[in-house]
Amino acid sequence: MQFVDVVVRQAHPGPGEPPYARFEQKMADAAAYQREEHIPWPVLVDDLPGTVHQAYGTLADPTYLVDTEGRVSYYNMWTHAPVLHEAIAALLSRGGRGVVLGEGIDRTPHLLPSMTDGWKGLRRGLPQSFWDMETAAPPVASLTWLGHQLRPVLAPLTLRAEPLPAAVKLGLVLGAAALVGLGVRRRFRPAA
Repeated sequence: MQFVDVVVRQAHPGPGEPPYARFEQKMADAAAYQREEHIPWPVLVDDLPGTVHQAYGTLADPTYLVDTEGRVSYYNMWTHAPVLHEAIAALLSRGGRGVVLGEGIDRTPHLLPSMTDGWKGLRRGLPQSFWDMETAAPPVASLTWLGHQLRPVLAPLTLRAEPLPAAVKLGLVLGAAALVGLGVRRRFRPAA
């Protein structure tokens, strides 16, 4: 199995991180990304016009799982490590061939991991990156900042590599339902 990252464009341009004007900028940014994020696998760089990015759908954070025959086995429109972990396990169980996890596409916008870990990308292009995102998708930039503030609490759940066990998921759902129930009960309790 081989992992490869492809740097396609400046994710959140702003005064501190302008859009790429030269290929050398893109190469330097890819090297910094690999170093700062401690990425042990190859980081490739798309050409300046973004040929690879355009060929693979122009999404911001997709993951493609390619099987041993060179075909896309699974496509995660918004990279989410636990689901990708499941897809890799399914592909390995099939001998490295074929489409996995149903039709091989996860269209779910897994926002919690991005909200927990996305602030560092937005921070690089402040203030322009914040306002661009907030205008394009209100209130995503604000929620990303809030997620960063709550990172110590959220990260163990949202940034996991492996899926949560079913019992933990059930416990979280029941706990959330109990909190909502208590809130509703307090809201509609008669005044004394």
